[in-house]
Amino acid sequence: LVTKFDSVRDEFSEAKIRVRFAGVSGVTLTSYTITEGRFPEATFHVSFSSLEKLSAAAESNAPAQHLVGVFQIKKENENMVVERKLGEGKPSMELPSDKNGIYKMHFEVPIEVVGTNSEFFDKSNSDVRYRWPLAQITSQQPAMTNRILKPRPWLAIAIGFVVLCVVVRIVMGLVSKRKKIASAQSETAMKTAPDSPPAPQPPQRPGPPNRPGQPR
Repeated sequence: LVTKFDSVRDEFSEAKIRVRFAGVSGVTLTSYTITEGRFPEATFHVSFSSLEKLSAAAESNAPAQHLVGVFQIKKENENMVVERKLGEGKPSMELPSDKNGIYKMHFEVPIEVVGTNSEFFDKSNSDVRYRWPLAQITSQQPAMTNRILKPRPWLAIAIGFVVLCVVVRIVMGLVSKRKKIASAQSETAMKTAPDSPPAPQPPQRPGPPNRPGQPR
């Protein structure tokens, strides 16, 4: 990524990089790697407690701020607007024009691309990607602005109503199924039950004896 890497190789050693992050509040270096060769690439995996903390940490290092950028968060009516401006600070080396800086921002909520001067950006599944030639970051100071959309109450109500209807339908289906099973079991029990014996008849009392000459 740099034309004269030898002069700054020591500055990119892992030991010195970790010392720099150790003195930064709210930003942690989770992993760091750097490749060898004519065009080495350094990879930083960083976690941070807020965009304000990340912006303040980058501001304390001019070369880092040039590529990381400055974050500004402001409220716009019921929504929040996040703006990221690159090219601030001062690079410690000449950035090539044949290499691109690719930026990706992921949001956990729906967002809207308000504006950008990037010739390439893509939005899908709340992931926003931007791309600029590294040399243009210095000359144009590009920016990316995204509006975080506030969830609509009617959408939550509609989703809740649909979920309620589904639950009611499932419950009704289970009740109907249980009734059918109980009815089938009752009919089966009636068919398989043995015939009950006839009820005993009360004994008959004998009548008076017949006399001779009397009709029977």
